[in-house]
Amino acid sequence: MELSRTINSDKRYYLDKKTIENAASLLETMRVFNDAKMDLYNALYDQKYLNAGPLLDHAYPVFLKEKYKTNDYYNAAIYTAAFGQISSQKELKKYYKTTIAADLKNRDEKIQSVKEELDKKRAIKNSIRLYIKTKKWIKPYPKCQSKVRGFKIILFNKMMVNLDEYERKVEADIRKLKTRLALVTEARKRKAKKLENLEKLPPERIVFGGKKLYSEKDVVEVKKSDDSSNDKDQKTSKKASNKWSQEFFEKRHQSMALPGRHTSKYGNFLCKYDGKDLSVTCIDGSVTIFYDFKLPRNEESFQKNFTCKPEDRQSLCYNFILKRDKENKQYLIISVTMKLKAYENSYYGNGAISMDINYDHFALAELDETGKLLDQKLIRFDLMNKSTGQVTNILGAAVKDIFDWCAEKDKRLIVEDIDLTIKLASRKYGNRKGNYHMTLFAYQRIASSIENQSLKREIAFYKIDPAYTSQMGKFLFMRKYGISIHQAAAYTIGLVGLGLYEKLVPDSRMLNLLKTKEGVVPEFSQETYKNIWARITNTFSGIRKHFFYRSIPYEVLEERKRPSLRTLAAEMKIRYMPVFE
Repeated sequence: MELSRTINSDKRYYLDKKTIENAASLLETMRVFNDAKMDLYNALYDQKYLNAGPLLDHAYPVFLKEKYKTNDYYNAAIYTAAFGQISSQKELKKYYKTTIAADLKNRDEKIQSVKEELDKKRAIKNSIRLYIKTKKWIKPYPKCQSKVRGFKIILFNKMMVNLDEYERKVEADIRKLKTRLALVTEARKRKAKKLENLEKLPPERIVFGGKKLYSEKDVVEVKKSDDSSNDKDQKTSKKASNKWSQEFFEKRHQSMALPGRHTSKYGNFLCKYDGKDLSVTCIDGSVTIFYDFKLPRNEESFQKNFTCKPEDRQSLCYNFILKRDKENKQYLIISVTMKLKAYENSYYGNGAISMDINYDHFALAELDETGKLLDQKLIRFDLMNKSTGQVTNILGAAVKDIFDWCAEKDKRLIVEDIDLTIKLASRKYGNRKGNYHMTLFAYQRIASSIENQSLKREIAFYKIDPAYTSQMGKFLFMRKYGISIHQAAAYTIGLVGLGLYEKLVPDSRMLNLLKTKEGVVPEFSQETYKNIWARITNTFSGIRKHFFYRSIPYEVLEERKRPSLRTLAAEMKIRYMPVFE
């Protein structure tokens, strides 16, 4: 497995210092590069979505050479940047369609729940009115626990309320629910229209430099007149301001990426590194030199690329970013993007360390080669009210502790591979606290830190699908070992990663309840375990996790003529849940 990493150079290259030779040519190259990139992007957009533009008659190298006088190497770099923008828009469109579809499903469920609640309130209102006329109470809907005694209604919590007062409250609830239903339905229509537009219409063109900065061109600045006798203020458009024009120009021309080729001796035909200095061939043919160029990390892998055999050589992409410091001095940041081979070691003969990821801690479990639980560990952290940089540092330190434990135990790491795209899009009407915790769940930063530590420490890691691992841990290991659900999930992740599925088989009495119509008990294997545990999880949904520290009442199966999974779930609710109500 290869990991792509971008490493910044160890210093800033200020334009007014002697660390750069021929800086003017590089700045002109960056200007032409970005102008050509924006022009080619528009041409590719016209060709793809409008079936128009100059690329219908000419190939992109001809188009760029005629207009910008660039060579083939720069043409390839410009095309990579422009086509990358088109591809990014295409992928972003897929992402939006996926998230909006998940959001629509969530809204449909909300509409259905509001309708059901509205129907119940209307049924209660009808029953109250009928009772007033006939003095006979008719149950509004199944499982309704409200009863009427005289002119008072007894609610499900044994609270007694005057009937006329409760009727007014029900009428107010009906009005609120009708308003809520109308708002949610209208919001769903707008969301559906947005999805329809995504499917039918092409994406909007990219505004290079940013929409926000571009929109500031229309802001009108008000300045006091220098003439004291003139009371009128002077109004000037910010578009006419040289400051805005300069800022917008620098924003549009601040970066340049020169991708490489593995066939080049230096991994790049436009950039040459001689072991000390970096030379860049500009569009006008001149050479810009960056003196004393070094990488603070992965320097050995970088240097090795120039001395290895041609078949082992890899391409190197050099990135240039132009910025200003607090004193308004311009400087360049140079970075190198290269592929690093991840440390791979498939040996799990001595067991493994597995981890369950949560918003405020990592739960770790140590397993031997037979799947026996040897040790556990919790690494806690706090991401509440932290900035992006603080979150990155905190998670990096926590992941370092994980690999310290792996090194101490001399074992590889097994982690869960999570995709939160649909979950994050489906939290519109979720629990507020749960939604906040999900926003703290910075999985991509955690995954990146794990990859970096694996490269640095040469400790292999392996990702697995975490489907139903928490549920399996809840049923099988929470009560057995007296551990939390997160530690049980970490242990289950380790068993899945080691392929020890025989330790994840549910109780035989529970498995027998999953018989098919033909009376066949499903076979538990790597291919079927998710389906089996999905059926069990759905049946026991709604039962709080701490009830699983108690024994599952299998004895009730002998008392029923036709026992099922629902029998067990219902008995658990009857036995345990009233204690906490």
